[in-house]
Amino acid sequence: MRVCKKCHVEILDDSSICPLCSSVLEMEGEQRESTGYPDVKAVSRKLSFVVRLYSFLAIITEAVLIILNYLYFPKIWWSAISGISILYCYITLKYSLQKNKGYKTVIVVQVVGAVLLIIAADYIVGYRGWSVNYVLPGAVLLLEATIGILMIVNVSNWQSYMLMQILTVLVSLGCVVLWKLQVIKDPILTFLALAVSLCMLLGTMIFGERRAKAELKRRFHV
Repeated sequence: MRVCKKCHVEILDDSSICPLCSSVLEMEGEQRESTGYPDVKAVSRKLSFVVRLYSFLAIITEAVLIILNYLYFPKIWWSAISGISILYCYITLKYSLQKNKGYKTVIVVQVVGAVLLIIAADYIVGYRGWSVNYVLPGAVLLLEATIGILMIVNVSNWQSYMLMQILTVLVSLGCVVLWKLQVIKDPILTFLALAVSLCMLLGTMIFGERRAKAELKRRFHV
């Protein structure tokens, strides 16, 4: 049995370092009163099994869908949409759950994945441009609304969301570039997304003052 002398917790796995304070663990020969620390490796093994099981079932399912698509609907390859959806779910399991990323990273990854999925669906069923004209800038507005809510809920650490704000500004500028290249035909939502993202970032900089500047220095070392 390994016990951390500093945290007074019992470690159930074979770790040599305390996962709470990073102190070197010591072996204890007899039982003592302590708070048990969960076996994190067991949880990781279970998640890994779930991901592998999903991968196995997903490959079989997609193979069946491709065969059905080829035999009965050869003109419209809807099985590609199901394949992309299955891939999106796999990324969610693998990246968001198994890797245990922070919730801010998970939010960005999920939104980006959903937008790419919709754009791919638009191309597969016959490209009409609704995905880049409305879904892409709409996702930026949705992300801005999410950032605003998170900043209100976590008001004591609001400056940590500035990096996400900068990301939305860059994506909005990218949408403007797509409009200039005539990929985006209807720029109303594009300019709305750019205006909202710039206003939120500017407001954060003005009202945040020192904390906002300190966050930028910490992130970009300027």
